[in-house]
Amino acid sequence: MTKADETHAEPGRYRIAVRELCAFAARKGDLDLRFTPSPTAQQGIRGHQRVVRRRGKDYESEISLSGDIGNLTIRGRADGYDPKRNCLEEIKTHRGDLSRQPAHHRALHWAQARVYGALMCRSRDLEGITLALIYLDIAAEAPRGTKGNKDEQDEQTGPKKGQPQHDEQRLEAWWSREALETELTRLAARFSEFAANELAHRSARDSALSRLAFPWSSWRPGQRQLAEHAYKAVMTGRELLAEAPTGTGKTLATLYPALRAMPASGTDRLFYLTARTPGRALALDALATLAPAADDSEGQEKTPTTPLRILELGARSKTCEHPTLACHGESCPLARGFYDRLPAARDAALGDQRPLSLATTRCHALAHDICPYFLAQELSRWADIIIGDHNHYFDSHALLFALTQANDWRTVVLVDESHNLIERARGMYSTELDARQFHFLLKQLSRTGHPAPLRSASRALARQWRALEQLEQGTDGATQASKVDSKDEGRKAQRLALEALPGDFLKALSQWAGAMGDWLAEPDKAASPAAVRQQPARATATQAPEQLGLIASDASSTAPSADDTGTATTDSGSPPSTARRRVEPDAEMMEAYFAALTLARLAEGFGDHSLFEVELAATPPARQASLASDSSSSSGAASDAGAEAGAAARPRKARGRSVRQIQPRLRCVSPAPWLAPRLRTSHATLLFSATLNPPAYHHRLLGLADDAVWLSVDSPFTATQVQVSRHRISTRLRDRDASCRPIAELMAGQYRQRPGNYLAFFSSFVYLEQVASTLQQLAPEIPQWRQTRAMTEAERTGFIQRFTPEGQGIGFAVLGGVFGEGIDLPGSRLIGAFIATLGLAGFSPENEALKQRLATWLDNDAQRRSQPQQAEGDSRDDTRTPHPVIQPLNADDCTYLYPGLTRVVQAAGRVIRSEQDQGVIHLIDDRFMRPEVARLLPRWWTPTN
Repeated sequence: MTKADETHAEPGRYRIAVRELCAFAARKGDLDLRFTPSPTAQQGIRGHQRVVRRRGKDYESEISLSGDIGNLTIRGRADGYDPKRNCLEEIKTHRGDLSRQPAHHRALHWAQARVYGALMCRSRDLEGITLALIYLDIAAEAPRGTKGNKDEQDEQTGPKKGQPQHDEQRLEAWWSREALETELTRLAARFSEFAANELAHRSARDSALSRLAFPWSSWRPGQRQLAEHAYKAVMTGRELLAEAPTGTGKTLATLYPALRAMPASGTDRLFYLTARTPGRALALDALATLAPAADDSEGQEKTPTTPLRILELGARSKTCEHPTLACHGESCPLARGFYDRLPAARDAALGDQRPLSLATTRCHALAHDICPYFLAQELSRWADIIIGDHNHYFDSHALLFALTQANDWRTVVLVDESHNLIERARGMYSTELDARQFHFLLKQLSRTGHPAPLRSASRALARQWRALEQLEQGTDGATQASKVDSKDEGRKAQRLALEALPGDFLKALSQWAGAMGDWLAEPDKAASPAAVRQQPARATATQAPEQLGLIASDASSTAPSADDTGTATTDSGSPPSTARRRVEPDAEMMEAYFAALTLARLAEGFGDHSLFEVELAATPPARQASLASDSSSSSGAASDAGAEAGAAARPRKARGRSVRQIQPRLRCVSPAPWLAPRLRTSHATLLFSATLNPPAYHHRLLGLADDAVWLSVDSPFTATQVQVSRHRISTRLRDRDASCRPIAELMAGQYRQRPGNYLAFFSSFVYLEQVASTLQQLAPEIPQWRQTRAMTEAERTGFIQRFTPEGQGIGFAVLGGVFGEGIDLPGSRLIGAFIATLGLAGFSPENEALKQRLATWLDNDAQRRSQPQQAEGDSRDDTRTPHPVIQPLNADDCTYLYPGLTRVVQAAGRVIRSEQDQGVIHLIDDRFMRPEVARLLPRWWTPTN
């Protein structure tokens, strides 16, 4: 793929990495996403280091290689080279039985090794070289000597000839330089023609974009100001945070300058990211305006005048053709032979001059019998402009971010609706483990019939899980916990907010995930012969939990008991069948496994921006013992009556909570440390929205650089277009019953004064129903329709369709929900809004814990940002850059006020959508009159009390 400086490289040469060349030219066969437990990135790095430490002192690692062939410049880093043996090693880490590795994976690894071998022969002028594939099983114990660590001994003495490394499998072959050159030429030839087309496309694209004209004869108010700042940000490689009200034309004002600057700035790819599906449609429309279709007198299909490859990405759940089938050739017909048919589908899609919307990509995929979702993933490597969701770049497994890093792209990222990014990113970097799911799963996996390491790890994890309850008593000296009670009856429900990770629990979880991964890779390996022979048909995820064996029966007649020898028996007195107890991996187990991996991975980045919470369920008070023993005979009862009566008067000792009563959760408090590396990786990032006030809140919690530019664009609308009224009606929880009638009277009065379509927003469904019912009793002639919980797509569409130009009535919705933003109801489709809430998050233990932790992070972040930064390459104090100005932020406002007012302004923004609209906005809460709230409202409003 292209490097960032491709346009400034030698003319007519295409630069591509070894890995990408082999992926393009050497892949074949099925798309196969069957589960194979693979190492994490950190485990892969440690595995490579483990192998390197075992080699001799002369061993070279991470050798940079490059070479030219035809119109290609091929570059990459070989893993290792032993000059004494003239052996080039390609190191791959894995888990489990290597024989399960698909054949096309092995072929791809050999292809990479041969390319590195050819480049090494050129670099060192070798006549031939030994190529070795080293497969390191990270789950296997590293060999250890009698004294100290074997890896450390190997680092000093080198590997001893004939001494095997039990965690390594080595495949090697000697290749002559001539044979390697032949292989390199063969692979390069497969890509050479494609590379020539790519170079020609890049040249035509940049030439056309350098002459790209703004499509309209005039700019909207504020639109040119935004476009100028966007252009400067791209040209200087900076971050821009821009607040531009609705009606500014933000989409066009950011896309046009970013496209125009692509040739001069050397931009390889442009990503346009939105939070909702309508945002993607707006971007596609704007691009159609910028690159209009050329007229064709013969009636042929129109083609864009600007050669731009535009690709839309969608969610897998919405683009998968066979959601009930697994992603491999034995199950899904669109995965069978995927890589064999991919070249033709790719050429057809890239040759299509139309934007590759979800529908267009689907047509190309199905025409070649391959999966539309994975075709779009493949096309992401070659598109100029990619329109997708925030998570396509900012998520921990983001496709676009991974491609940017792998190909060293110079990218420009446009983030629309960026006011949503803080909460979206918090969700991306937060996770929890389902306590009920793990409760039954750990019990099941602890039983006979599963591998001994998995049984042991499951028991250890269950012990450490239950030990989380003890953190409330301060038993863990390294962990500070703040405790918040949620209930007062029985044993209180509690929420522990931990400022440090529970190390023993995380260690047990990591070990369990490793054992689980080994078993999932080889589920039959540890089963006894009898268990394998007697194993029933494999359970499926659609069966009931009892059928899967995940829930043990509570009935005493079926519960196994222990005899005097300690062996579990059934009522018949015989040991239980191993085959009956053994369970093969199913969807629920996979879900738990991936959840454990996610938590362990996020825990590696734990810091003051994170919070580890433990939610303890309420339990009833300790029960009294029965007054008489059920098992006592009449003759024996008399002798022990006094002792039993005394024991019965004493309560039983309270038992600890079970796994299902202890819910662990890792929460992201500030996403800035996660987002900052992604922002630094891009060449320039433009974040824009209609509601980014106050800027310091978004600047710091999104992790923007200190030199990021802030821009606030004036609204194209005037105060005469909207009448904003504030009402002294308390909507606090304690006052809601009393507020229902005054709000209903206000709504009825406004409707009678000016009939039309209105939206009414409330803080909860309960409050919504209260006011809507009151209005129905007070003014039954006013039509109304209400948002309900868990509305289907059809129901949401029906709700919006009620707002017709000739329609009348009031739609009731929840603030911050699907109808609070992202909908466009211009003209008479919507003439007013009632907002009966400040949008503040509810006061809860969760939000209070977040606030406390956020206060700590804000203080630490201010200190980090205020540290003087020394100029690169100079150690003198006087070369340090000036301290940035850090605007103070209040954690309480960041937790409650700012997110709430953002929702309010977004909802009110549904009313005025163009310069011709006229409407009313009623802000119903006395707190709207407070100065600290009023200054967060749009400047062009002139509210009256």
